[in-house]
Amino acid sequence: MCCLELLCCCLGPKACGICCPGDNINAKSSITTRFMYIAFLVFVVIVSSILLAPSIGTAVEHSFLCKLNIDLPEATIIPESATLPGGPTFTTTVLPDNVTVYDESAVCRIIFGYTSVYRICMGTASFFFVMMLMMLCVFSSRDPRAYIQNGFWCIKWTIVIAIVIAFFFIPRHGLVFSQVSLVIGMIGAFIFIILQVVFLIDFAHNWAESWLDKQKETENNLWYVALLIPTIIFYLIALVGIILLFVFFVRPGGCGLNIFFLCSIFILSVAVSIIAILPPVQNAQPTSGLLQASIVALYTTYLTYSALSNEPYGEGYDCPLSSSNSTVGQVSNAFGKDTNEVVSSVIGILVMLVTVVYACVYLSNNKQLQKLRGNHKDESEGFTVLCCDQCCPDATEAQEIDDKDTDTDVKESKMKVTDDETEHVTYSYSFFHFMMVISILFVMMQLTNWYNPGIAESDRFQNTWASVWIKMSSAWLCFVVYLWTLLAPLILRNRDFGYGAD
Repeated sequence: MCCLELLCCCLGPKACGICCPGDNINAKSSITTRFMYIAFLVFVVIVSSILLAPSIGTAVEHSFLCKLNIDLPEATIIPESATLPGGPTFTTTVLPDNVTVYDESAVCRIIFGYTSVYRICMGTASFFFVMMLMMLCVFSSRDPRAYIQNGFWCIKWTIVIAIVIAFFFIPRHGLVFSQVSLVIGMIGAFIFIILQVVFLIDFAHNWAESWLDKQKETENNLWYVALLIPTIIFYLIALVGIILLFVFFVRPGGCGLNIFFLCSIFILSVAVSIIAILPPVQNAQPTSGLLQASIVALYTTYLTYSALSNEPYGEGYDCPLSSSNSTVGQVSNAFGKDTNEVVSSVIGILVMLVTVVYACVYLSNNKQLQKLRGNHKDESEGFTVLCCDQCCPDATEAQEIDDKDTDTDVKESKMKVTDDETEHVTYSYSFFHFMMVISILFVMMQLTNWYNPGIAESDRFQNTWASVWIKMSSAWLCFVVYLWTLLAPLILRNRDFGYGAD
């Protein structure tokens, strides 16, 4: 029976579960489906990270993949047997007529991983984008499209792999593919960063609300202390981070732009912290406080660190801690990045994974989406399903599925996964896939450190000011979003935002 269930899951419309002893252990299809899709995301992260290893570039440097995927500009390609100044590392030579000469195999060895990450992530994001469009206005598992959402896993994995392979065979046309991927990735990553802070704020509100409720139930003031400890820790980490950024990214008598970035983040962190504890805000939102403000301060400090790490080096600008725009062979470590970039990428990926799991399992719930939009409703009032940016009315929410029918289904089929969406979907399918699209684009930008994967006029990966301003703009916008969550209940008094209001 277990093998039959797995076959229906992999090749048919049934949702996947875990084969466990006993018939009383059941999982909800809405939960197992989301975790299966998250497995897609984790797989992309792992494969992309592996491809950044230099040994992969060495293994394929003489293969046809290099000719397909390395975007070299108009330049002279020297034979592999030729000797260039600089030894075996990737070097270029500028001839007297200003023609740049490249060692093609060395170029492939160095940057194959970066271009591969772009193609893998763009291919996977394309799959989820199509799924997002297909799942618009799905209201229950009775919709035929729900079978595609919850089943056919082997087929979907095969389709994803086929799309990724197809992206590897897209021929280069100058730097067109790289530049288009870079722009799409930056836009998607920017949207993800903004949504990420919304999710972090919501998480902090729920955290504070949960512990304050426990304090009321137990009348034990230790719960206040428990909330105070992480708040202090977050503020201390943010403060130490700002100080270290001043130490490593500011020179005496220079780096005015970096000083502006750091001062603005510090001032805004102090400002929102003060606003969060003002009596009018506290009266409107009892759960609002310094915990949320400390998380925002810490997250924006990280965004600032990531932005400063991406600053271009050269042309009279020498403020970055280390030049990630220097010759690749001189600054790269085991993964082709300097330590500063590795730290930034690892932190970003870890925060992203936690955020995606939280968003996909909790915030893609329709009730939570309405709360974030300021249209919170109690469960007894029914619900709506997000569809094409409109609220489409559906039937009143059923409190439970008929016990007799459910027991019959379990006894007859002995399925380990129960369909909890026969009356209505428990989360927005389209929003879920939208989250997956921008998450993968964020992964793409983080793993490549927001590099321009093309090589133009030099032997350097190109950091761009665009990535710096996108990250700093997103950091400032994070404060705007958080400030709105504080002031919205005061401005829109007829709406229930669901954050701890009595």
